Amino acid sequence: MKKKSFFLAITTSILITISCKKEPQAINEEELISTMIITLKKNSSLSVQNYIWNDTDGIGGIDATVDSIIIDKDAEYNASILLLNTHKTPTDTISNEVLEEGTTHQFFYQSTPASALSNFQYQAPNDTDGNPIGINFRFETIDASNTGFLKIILRHHPNKLGSGVSSGDITNAQGETDIEIEFPFRIQ
Repeated sequence: MKKKSFFLAITTSILITISCKKEPQAINEEELISTMIITLKKNSSLSVQNYIWNDTDGIGGIDATVDSIIIDKDAEYNASILLLNTHKTPTDTISNEVLEEGTTHQFFYQSTPASALSNFQYQAPNDTDGNPIGINFRFETIDASNTGFLKIILRHHPNKLGSGVSSGDITNAQGETDIEIEFPFRIQ
């Protein structure tokens, strides 16, 4: 009788354990971003400038290359970002995925020194909830020659309702960083 009770207890325990297991969740496989192209257009000009960050072999191995941004002092610029995976044939435009999944992505911009590039503002398109994605943005330069770095950060699953996040403050954004690039700049 004791053996039957013990066997029944073990069987019940196994059935409860099996029935309580959760179904595996689909994993959103992160895309490889091998190239970032920033396109800048000065508001008072028709010319367009492209600056490229490129990691030819992915994480590790050969160091990525990055262009130095050369811009005018006391100017306003409109900018856009293009993300690519050049390791696929044909090249995969990751920017399209960022736009399609806009509610789960947001770009952030930071200048070092902070005063050199300022008044970062998100431009359309927004996500389906009306929150910024930031693939298009604008900024201003100071009225003096300067050098520094423009840091561009793409967050996956940010808290877009966090304090200051919709205006570009990454402090309360949370989420995971998909890519973080520093472009050196020179204001002349």
